[in-house]
Amino acid sequence: MFDRVGIIGLGLIGGSIGLALHKTKAARQVVGYDMRTGVGEQACAMQAIDVACTTLADVLQGTELVILATPVGAMHTLLKGMGSLIEPGTVVTDVASTKAQVITWAEELLPASVFFVGGHPMTGKEVSGVEVADATLFMKCLYCLTPVHNTQPIALNKVITLIEVLGAYVHYIDPVEHDKQVANVSHLPFLASVAMMTTAAEDATWSDAALLAASGFRDMSRLAGGSPEMYRDICMTNSPALVTMLDAYIATLEQIRTQVRLQDKNILNTFKEAQQLRLQWQNTRNFTEGEQNP
Repeated sequence: MFDRVGIIGLGLIGGSIGLALHKTKAARQVVGYDMRTGVGEQACAMQAIDVACTTLADVLQGTELVILATPVGAMHTLLKGMGSLIEPGTVVTDVASTKAQVITWAEELLPASVFFVGGHPMTGKEVSGVEVADATLFMKCLYCLTPVHNTQPIALNKVITLIEVLGAYVHYIDPVEHDKQVANVSHLPFLASVAMMTTAAEDATWSDAALLAASGFRDMSRLAGGSPEMYRDICMTNSPALVTMLDAYIATLEQIRTQVRLQDKNILNTFKEAQQLRLQWQNTRNFTEGEQNP
């Protein structure tokens, strides 16, 4: 199906893509590149890739599809470095959690003869690293594609083929709209989890209260255990949309705070409404235990 696929960034997502390509025999050769010492060799040993390239030029040479699976904060430097090395006709896609900024960088830094398609698989784990890569990570998940006006159909079809190989479902969405929506349902929950974890742990009672924390606290604090670097990059590249959601969230907290302070019995209606909204949403989809959608 594919002749030579290159994966740049061999963490959880990059490694899982490589394992899926091997499992399905969808690529004649999968090559990989990661700047971290020993990661390429580890990916090779796991059969996530066939060849661990030692330079960016090596992974790009003769490669028909290049997948950028680095943190979003590294994308600008990476795309700039690829510009003079990548061959005409190559299709490039990414898996970054924010899209508008990455697409802008790609349009500015890649040659016009190279085809870029923005992508974002809505899946993940709390843990990171190639050692936790999983060939089934993408099964039945939504995989966002963010084509723009100049996206070439031949390039889009190649990335769609990749998504089908991974077992995911294509979800087309405008890049700016994508960033607004993930700020709502992915990035805001992480920041809420960080705020709750920090508030609880900085209270004078924490050493004793921690003994009482059970499943509710565990579930609410889970996202705070995610990659700090990944979410830093998300905040840097999706600031406007995230600030809008934070403002709305803070306003809701202020309303609830007022109800609690006044001992307003109408807080029951606030809870009932939230309960119904969650039940309605929960009924629209199935969940994988412990899933995380950065």
